[in-house]
Amino acid sequence: MPGRILLTLDDTHHSMWLLLHHFSGRISNVEACVARGPATSCGTATLALNKLIGLAIDEDMSAFHERLPPILNCTHLMDMAHWAFRSATGQVSLKREVLIEIPDEAGAPVWIAVERDGIVVHRWYVKDHHVVEPGHLAGRPLMKGFMSWAREQFSGEDLDLAIMLQRGVFVARGRRHLVDLSPPVPLSAAPAMRDACHSYSPAHFETATSVVGYVRDFTDSVVAAPLPPSVTAYFKGFFQ
Repeated sequence: MPGRILLTLDDTHHSMWLLLHHFSGRISNVEACVARGPATSCGTATLALNKLIGLAIDEDMSAFHERLPPILNCTHLMDMAHWAFRSATGQVSLKREVLIEIPDEAGAPVWIAVERDGIVVHRWYVKDHHVVEPGHLAGRPLMKGFMSWAREQFSGEDLDLAIMLQRGVFVARGRRHLVDLSPPVPLSAAPAMRDACHSYSPAHFETATSVVGYVRDFTDSVVAAPLPPSVTAYFKGFFQ
């Protein structure tokens, strides 16, 4: 029997969705769209997801990562595909909402949190991209070195949600800068970013530019971009 997993992402700097189809124990199709992103090349990042077609849904995660090398893929689409892949063996239809809150530090520590269906799963007091509280995590980095300790501390969905929270920190760093002004800036103006992801890969590094006006202010609430009818038609009753 065919199955489908839909993930959507809306934050200050991105809006995208991914729909993973599976049938007879294998991924049969992957649809995706980057509706809003930082670079003119972000939209073509969806094409690489086709390499997942044919992968068994109970396959080891190493097989998943072999098909999606980070240097050629969008970090956020990879995360979404990863979480969809992890969910594909589930037998229960459900809808889940994850909310991530990352206040600006403005010189003082702040509480950051991730909720799943209204319940806080992780809440950390942080400063300068390091955890201050809870005490057993004090001093742990939220940028380089995060994955190493997170895998030691968490597993399953708790690990997934910790990674989502860290990704929120990663994105929130961009709020310190005006990154979507006119005129567009060539990505090649940031040589340190070369090979960081799909947009900074050799195929796009010399030609892609920043996108003017793509950043949103979600201080009061997150405004989710509408999904196309072709996607919502698969999930009648979930979007009422």
